[in-house]
Amino acid sequence: MDRRFFLATGLVAMLFNSVYQYSWNAFFPLLVKGFHASPSSVEVGFTLFVIFSTSFQVLGGRISDLGGPRVIGSLGVLTFSFGLILSSLTPSLPLFYATWTLGSVGEGVLYGISLNLAIKWYAERRGLASGLVSMGFGLGGALANPFIELSHNFRISMLAIGIASLILLPLFLLSRYPSDVSGSPPEETLRETRFWLIYVSFVLASLPLLVTSSSLGELGQYLNSVEYAIATVYFPIASGVGRPILGYLTDRLGRLRGIDYMTAGILLGISLVVIGFLGRNLFLLVGVALVGIMGGTTYPSTQHLWETCMALDTLPQTPPSSTLVR
Repeated sequence: MDRRFFLATGLVAMLFNSVYQYSWNAFFPLLVKGFHASPSSVEVGFTLFVIFSTSFQVLGGRISDLGGPRVIGSLGVLTFSFGLILSSLTPSLPLFYATWTLGSVGEGVLYGISLNLAIKWYAERRGLASGLVSMGFGLGGALANPFIELSHNFRISMLAIGIASLILLPLFLLSRYPSDVSGSPPEETLRETRFWLIYVSFVLASLPLLVTSSSLGELGQYLNSVEYAIATVYFPIASGVGRPILGYLTDRLGRLRGIDYMTAGILLGISLVVIGFLGRNLFLLVGVALVGIMGGTTYPSTQHLWETCMALDTLPQTPPSSTLVR
């Protein structure tokens, strides 16, 4: 089968995956209203998403390395879809925590497999390929958020998206990794000090994007309704579009230089958010956009840094499939 099919599978999966992170800002006010709950208690749902999504990327990645992505990917689709469907039916916030967590598990599994379909099939252009797939992780939210906001009800939109996501099932039943690609065993990778330095750097670089993804609703208190609606759409677009662009640039210019650009952009974006927040002005919107553009490029910019650091040693053909960052 043409490897472009696997790239497309990863991209379509990421379009749906985006809902759990980049549509949280659209769901947030509807959840507060629907459950008659405080904003802080609703935010627990996003915290559970981050914990369980990232944790199950490790397990899903390892299983797919051993047995291929077909079975675990299909189970991830079902878990993802039923998480949204059941969340639309929950009568209380505690039950919502449980169903949202269930869907987050599936989201984590699909996230890891989708990126590895790009990385393993496009070894010669991994930055661009992983950027194209992860682009869907931003654009999906931009497509879904207007529908969510117009529905004025989280139940209708979650049910519709959950049912629609079942179209991923036949795609993952046909997915596979190339047979001639292998990577370092986890136990070998985890013993490398360089891996942990990269990993910690990766986690810290992801924080601004995750904080903005979860807290745009709070920042929106200082925007009017039109500005906030626009922000919930352009933020995921900015995050999505930046990924293949910087991924391509790192393929051409090198990973380290790409990381320098990414870090400078994130720091500038954070500064503008703070200035806009304190001054109650539109620098807030500019900063949010820049955090989205540069923060979204974390994965395509740094996923080969492991190979760069290992260049003088035995170089694995691919990095390990498991990842705890996004």
